[in-house]
Amino acid sequence: MKIQTRLSIISSALWGIVFIVVSLLIFGLYKRNIENSVYRNLKKTSQIIGHYFFEEDEVSPKEFLKIKKQYEKMADPDYEIYDEDNQLVYGNTPDISVSIIENIRLKKKLMFTTENFLCYGVYYNDNQGDFVIITKEKKKDVYNYINPLIWILLSAFILGLLATVLLNKWIANIAYRPIRDTIKQVKEMSPGDSMQLTTTHTVQDELYDLTETFNELLSKISDTFKIQQNFVSYVSHEFKTPLTAIQGNLEVFSLKDRTPEEYHTLTDTLISEIQQLEEILETLLIVSDLRKNTDISEQIRIDEMIFEIIKKVSGKYPDYTEKLNFEWEISPEREDLLQINIDKTQLFIALFNLIENAVKFSKGNGVNIKLFEVNKKLGLTIQDHGIGIPEKQLSEISKPFYRAENAGNISGKGIGLSIALRIFEKNSINYKINSIENKGTEINLSFL
Repeated sequence: MKIQTRLSIISSALWGIVFIVVSLLIFGLYKRNIENSVYRNLKKTSQIIGHYFFEEDEVSPKEFLKIKKQYEKMADPDYEIYDEDNQLVYGNTPDISVSIIENIRLKKKLMFTTENFLCYGVYYNDNQGDFVIITKEKKKDVYNYINPLIWILLSAFILGLLATVLLNKWIANIAYRPIRDTIKQVKEMSPGDSMQLTTTHTVQDELYDLTETFNELLSKISDTFKIQQNFVSYVSHEFKTPLTAIQGNLEVFSLKDRTPEEYHTLTDTLISEIQQLEEILETLLIVSDLRKNTDISEQIRIDEMIFEIIKKVSGKYPDYTEKLNFEWEISPEREDLLQINIDKTQLFIALFNLIENAVKFSKGNGVNIKLFEVNKKLGLTIQDHGIGIPEKQLSEISKPFYRAENAGNISGKGIGLSIALRIFEKNSINYKINSIENKGTEINLSFL
């Protein structure tokens, strides 16, 4: 059962229960008021009957005439008058028990019911004796006033319940329309689409928050698909080169017999290509955090590592050898700051990627690398004067395979910076990236 239908049924049932409770209260109060009204009339009737039968000798003829007219106005009242011996002296056939009559004498007045009557009894003391006057009203006559109310309440319940069901269904249909639209859009989505929900619901309520939350989730899913596509492209590209080289060397080598020296040369070539594959695999492991729980830290000197990285970058980009400027502002007595405990391989990959990126995107300008002390901690700055990163894209550069729009035809897959930042986060190295488009980028690191 759909939530919309279930809520409609529940709300209608609750309305029905409330209506029944209210109807019972109304019925009870109305019935009680009718009975109280009847008892008040019976009380007046008892007084008139007592005066009519026992006060003729005590009042003037004129006053008794008024009493007689009041008595005659009553339409055949049901009453019984008992003497002090509990014998019926006036009225209808006696059907009241002696115990009730004695109870009336004791309490002076009493309201009670029998099987067919509502009764009011009063003790009447007169010079002619002590009497008990009981007046009665037929229950069926009383309840004739109540029956219409029962039919009114029953009709109101049926019509009200029907109207409530239809109204709840209509309201639920309107209220759940945004959810149905959302479900329809999600069903029509497919990987690679924009994967964003569109809605005209602008009121910032729970439905609005739900849509916004879905959009955030769908945005992450969409980014994941893009990352997956780029990942496949990266892996196929990076693995293809060494595997092609290995295959080509083996095919050429198998064409004829080779000398021992040629075997050694081929072995060295294959080992080099395999090492390249291992480096690519190491990079992929870092990206996927498969080595998250490993602890292979060792003590290194970071200045020596930077010299090694500069040497490797210079070999890869010979034209930039003279443009890599490295300096440090560490006093001799604070050289202990240069000694850090960390995963050497990971830090090497991270710093190499940052320095290589600075060279690639510097547009031929120099790259400045500086070590310094800040707040009794080691700081490192890598600054270039190249194309920079657009401000609106700074928040996206930590995503794997993401490349800024102004990267153009500069080689790369958008993975180096994301790897570096992930390594910094894993090793508790604080980083801050400042960049201005067409002016350059500065990356500041703080080693804890």
